[in-house]
This record gives sequence, structure tokens and C-alpha cells, in this order.
Amino acid sequence: MISIRKSGSIGVNQAAIDDHFAEDDGAVMYYDEETNRVGIEPVEDKDADEGAYTVSKTDSGGTIAAQAFLERYDLLPDVTTQYSPEWDDEQDLITVDLDSPQKTYGSESDDDETDSE
Repeated sequence: MISIRKSGSIGVNQAAIDDHFAEDDGAVMYYDEETNRVGIEPVEDKDADEGAYTVSKTDSGGTIAAQAFLERYDLLPDVTTQYSPEWDDEQDLITVDLDSPQKTYGSESDDDETDSE
């Protein structure tokens, strides 16, 4: 699962880390306004591309601190929202359909986030 957090980061659960970031520690972010999809391209590290972000990994998943990207495209949610990612073989990246959220966590007024990707 992929979570777009209201704090401006993107959470990646352990299954998605294992599937797509086992050997990579960076991500290049894309947004397709026409289809309302976010693309996340795994890259070796943040130095692999001028626009890459670091994927910070823990024992339970990872985080991409992509607040600037989310703000640029006005994608910051009011509540943390979870999506089922899909792999796009043609583009070699993870896609997230922003029109198909799976779950939300917290509320617009919550200062504390307790999402579990």
C-alpha cells in the first residue's frame, strides 16, 4: 500500500518496499493530471536523478519526503489516504490512482497521525 499523508510525506508499506525498493533507495515522482495518477519510479538513490527523493526505510516500510512535489501539484490530502499501487511495466514505475482511495486515517483537525500504511 501507498499512503499520501496530510503531513506531506508518502508512506510505502513493507510489501511495496520489498517489491519495488529492495535494491533502490530513491524515487522520482510524476503526476499525470489527465488521469489523476501519481507515478513513483524507483531509482538507485537521490543522486540518480535531479528530481529524485530519498526513500527512508525502516523495519516496517518506508517514507518519501515529497512535500514539495505534493504541494506543487496541489495533492496534499486533508486526511492521510491509502491507495493500492500498481506496477506499470511500460513505464517501469509504480502508479497510484488518486481517484481510487482504499482507506483514510485521522481527521482534518487531527494533529496526530496514526496511519499504518
